[in-house]
Amino acid sequence: MLKLLAFGLVFYYVIWPLIRFMFKGYIITQVHRFNSEQAYRQKQAQQKKEGTIDVDYVPPKNSSKSSKPKADDGDYVPYEEIKD
Repeated sequence: MLKLLAFGLVFYYVIWPLIRFMFKGYIITQVHRFNSEQAYRQKQAQQKKEGTIDVDYVPPKNSSKSSKPKADDGDYVPYEEIKD
């Protein structure tokens, strides 16, 4: 009975903290490895190949084409000439 109690105390105060310490180190190294691989993939994806074109914005196509200019087009502004 005394041996079992001694083994339990040794396990609780010596072996269990060592297991937690080693597991924590393993998790930290895996997270760092994953982050470095993720950064490498993002860097590879951001590098543009020569001759490629990236389009960031494509304006939506209007289904109805009107022939008269709109006021916000900026092409034509109606005005009246005033003579002094």
